[in-house]
Amino acid sequence: MSPSGSALSRPGAICRNGQGVYCRTFGPRYIPTLVQGVAVNLSGKHVVITGASSGIGEALAKEFGRAGARLTLVARRRELLDRLSGEIGGGCIGIAHDLSDPSKALDWIPAAEAAHGPIDVLVNNAGVAPTGRSEAIGADELESLLNLNFVVPIRITHHLLPGMIARKSAAIVNVGSVAGLVPVPWQTCYSATKAGLGGFSEALRGELLGTGVVVLSVYPGPVTTELGEKGYAALGGRTGINRLVPEGTPDVLAVKIRSHLENERARLVYPGMLVTSRWFPNWTRWMLDKVAPRVFDKMSKPT
Repeated sequence: MSPSGSALSRPGAICRNGQGVYCRTFGPRYIPTLVQGVAVNLSGKHVVITGASSGIGEALAKEFGRAGARLTLVARRRELLDRLSGEIGGGCIGIAHDLSDPSKALDWIPAAEAAHGPIDVLVNNAGVAPTGRSEAIGADELESLLNLNFVVPIRITHHLLPGMIARKSAAIVNVGSVAGLVPVPWQTCYSATKAGLGGFSEALRGELLGTGVVVLSVYPGPVTTELGEKGYAALGGRTGINRLVPEGTPDVLAVKIRSHLENERARLVYPGMLVTSRWFPNWTRWMLDKVAPRVFDKMSKPT
């Protein structure tokens, strides 16, 4: 429903209704921003972050640690988890676990809850982003991608939801991708999984309104991480049109995610210039279709 009435008679005015808060951000027109009506104070909360050993997950762990959260970090690389847990301190624990196997997706939860109690905030961040032609992806790699990026986050969320709803206070943060809003050639399967996770997040938020459980959908674009560097390397580096793509940092993204939780915001696109991918998807799709042949020219020809 579009906001209306005298409350929107000035820039920045806020109009409340039963579904959230919509804020007009500029001029005589507005971009509606759904606010969930529940602020998340991370201090003392048990926060689980998957894919926490590097990149966005590592930055989130440090930022949430500064907020006073009791942290459980889940990732494959034990040595990186141990280093990060020691650096953060405050009872932060690391659990080495491979989340690409759905049959074992929940095996780490008893140890996490034994250490810090029921999980208050779940951050589904673990993921992989192979770059290349779709037919070149091996069957095992494809299955692992689908499981890690899409199936397992939903399975973990599904398992934790009843307890979260019963406690009437929890948060779920799903780290998707701008590629889920505007699918990217040569990241076809990755785009599909992130579109699925984004759709799950947006629909789940509607179901949970009024329960005390909030869902924050995060749509990062290019971010300077180990995963991002692999993508750039596959595309020939930051050359040509690639140099013009806005790029963010994990630390800034982590600060924004914390701020969005604390200020009741429902979704985040970062870097901000990429918000066009959500509000003007047809224009963004047209632009991508125009530039993609030049960006991916070398990769478009089978070797």
